[in-house]
Amino acid sequence: MNKIITLFALLSICSQASAFHQTSNSSSPPDRLTVRRDMSAQTHYDDGLSKQLSQYQKREPIPHDRVFFIELGFGNDSHGQSSTKAAVRACRNSIEFNSIPSIQRLIPDGGYEKLKLDVLLAVPPKYQSGLDLDQVVKVFPYGDVRFELQDGGMVAPSGIAIERLGDVNDDMVVVCASVTVGH
Repeated sequence: MNKIITLFALLSICSQASAFHQTSNSSSPPDRLTVRRDMSAQTHYDDGLSKQLSQYQKREPIPHDRVFFIELGFGNDSHGQSSTKAAVRACRNSIEFNSIPSIQRLIPDGGYEKLKLDVLLAVPPKYQSGLDLDQVVKVFPYGDVRFELQDGGMVAPSGIAIERLGDVNDDMVVVCASVTVGH
């Protein structure tokens, strides 16, 4: 079942082929795959989310030759329509079964302090404005976190709206996360 879920997360993240392109010199092979939004379809974020994104995009993505591994996860909020809760669960799901005990040896001059995490969140456009990256970043116990956001995830019916649980409709909000770990 977990393999099916992981495959679902990977397919959801990769479903928008226009969001991916390779950066390269014309005379040499590409040195990394970079995820970018298709600018023609870019969602205009509210001021709060735009400010948060810029806060978490102060450095360049991790170069391909400095990537250790990439973890995938997904999370949902069945009641309450919180993209933040779904994103927290997606990030936690992507890192919860891993341990990196040799980081001190793998990263020169710094270990955990020099660890970099590039987090790509695929969030349904309808619920992106409610995303609070300051809450999502708390999932990661260490590392310099850089967020990218793209349209994706899923909105699925829960079959019932329960007002006392915060529902305004019967939407379940699903967020996919890809966490690239490197230095």
